[in-house]
Amino acid sequence: MGGNSLGWPYSSGPVGRAHPVYLVDPVGAAGRSVQTRPLGGPDDLVGWFAEVLDGIAVAAAYVVGYSYGGWQALLSAIRTPARVAGMTLLDPAAFRTATARHLAWAIACGMGLHCPPPVRRVLARWLHTDSINRPERILAAVAGTYLYRQALPPMVPLTDEELAEVKAPTLMLFGAHSTMHDSAAVARRLARLLPAAEVELLPGTGHSLALDLPDLVNARILEHAARF
Repeated sequence: MGGNSLGWPYSSGPVGRAHPVYLVDPVGAAGRSVQTRPLGGPDDLVGWFAEVLDGIAVAAAYVVGYSYGGWQALLSAIRTPARVAGMTLLDPAAFRTATARHLAWAIACGMGLHCPPPVRRVLARWLHTDSINRPERILAAVAGTYLYRQALPPMVPLTDEELAEVKAPTLMLFGAHSTMHDSAAVARRLARLLPAAEVELLPGTGHSLALDLPDLVNARILEHAARF
């Protein structure tokens, strides 16, 4: 939420060498997507994604989504299943609204990017967010969050009935220390509702998986996508 294509500095190259990859600036956030009217809710997000696929002349795509983008990907898989061939979702924010703990984590990470290296290293361990040790790669990605007045629909947690409608082959990676949700509880819920989905809890990390564990994340994306 609030990010754009600059948030994938470690994945675009490795994944792009194996597959055609489109990095899309989400409508409603900073970037080059053109917004012509307000976003009223989830249906508008699904419609926008369908327009993106139409614009690049792709009937269906393998989708990688992180956080709020993971929720968007799930919405598209549920409401326009023919457009989503498969998914890798990184700590998708689809299971409960953000808590004060998550907001505090985000603020602490933002502040940590501007701290001296010794302080950053302590914060990185405490926050389970190693990427703040590499501010030169991260600051551009998060600048839009602070400098752009976004107007995105609030994330509405998905119900059991909605999740059970997901048919696309799906890999979900969760940070074991994520502040967005109780990752272990979400994994148990998904095992009950989406037994065909592959769910993995990554120890030692939190919410920002693609920035904290890029080599592992890229390997998982490529391995899963190759099967579909």
